[in-house]
Amino acid sequence: MSVDLDNPLIFCNACLGSTDPDYQTYNLAVSGVVLAVVGVIGLIGNILVVSVYTHDDHWKHSTSIYLAALAFSDFFLILTAMFLFVLEAWRHHNHPLLAWAYVFGAPVVFPVAAVFQTSSVYFCVAAAVDCFISVVLPESVRQLYCTPRRAKVTCTCIMIICFLYNIPHFFELEKVPCIANDETLSSQICPTDIRLDPAYYAIYYTYMYTTFLAIGPLALLILLNVCVVFTVITKGSESDESDTMSLILVVFFFIFCNFTALLVNFMEIILNNPKILVYFVDLSNLLVVINGTANFFCYLCFGASFRHTLKKVTNSQRFLEGEAEAHLDNERQREDSRLAPYAPLRSETGR
Repeated sequence: MSVDLDNPLIFCNACLGSTDPDYQTYNLAVSGVVLAVVGVIGLIGNILVVSVYTHDDHWKHSTSIYLAALAFSDFFLILTAMFLFVLEAWRHHNHPLLAWAYVFGAPVVFPVAAVFQTSSVYFCVAAAVDCFISVVLPESVRQLYCTPRRAKVTCTCIMIICFLYNIPHFFELEKVPCIANDETLSSQICPTDIRLDPAYYAIYYTYMYTTFLAIGPLALLILLNVCVVFTVITKGSESDESDTMSLILVVFFFIFCNFTALLVNFMEIILNNPKILVYFVDLSNLLVVINGTANFFCYLCFGASFRHTLKKVTNSQRFLEGEAEAHLDNERQREDSRLAPYAPLRSETGR
């Protein structure tokens, strides 16, 4: 193999956040095991949430459209997070197939994950605004703004804007050849020159992320939720209070889980100690997945209409399975009825 002296090969561990054995153990436990288990539960839960809120009983309400969009976004956020963090944790422990999948997939999966993380934030904001209008503002305002058509247009616009906002992430990671510990040629994921540019990092990660994905949405969600809670406690609500309470809990849980990511962002600026920071980054990633998973349980425990429709959805699935079994039985009976007349004919000819 020829060596390009202008671009000498790096060692594969040069782009790792930390090679400390204690951290590798922590990373495997948190990202490789706990995040994987929580993620699988979250994938199933969000499929059920989408099934419920796209049901005819709910699809006519604007809030249900926002919550279905949030569950859809959370599903793909969890799926991409499992690819990035679970594979990243296990690929360092003699799993070459996982390492190959991660190296070839990460440059594309990472920006896609960023798109769905952003959309989850703003679908949650949209649901909170919708709840605020429904509970706090006059009925005339609710009838004007809380419509299914407006909700669908809003969700479409959110997805388009989130994709455009995250386009720079598609140019942040690249696959580079490197030298493994056994001195064989391998590949590794490393940040590009764009990602390492101090001005780019300061503007896009520090200021824009903090404004549009951290402090801005969190402050707005806190304000909206406080107003909704105050209205529910003091005046009551014409809407289903159990469903309103489930949405309030979803928003509060979102605030709690994403506040850690904000702390990590500030700690990176203040501490500037990567050896410590990697522990908090793993915890922050886990909390993001927990947040996307916990929404299902908030709806299940506190949403009466959600539970009612969930029973319909699951029972209809059983009904369809029963219909399929009945159809197969009918087909067998028809087949038997076709064969039955030939038996006596054979017996008659045998006389």
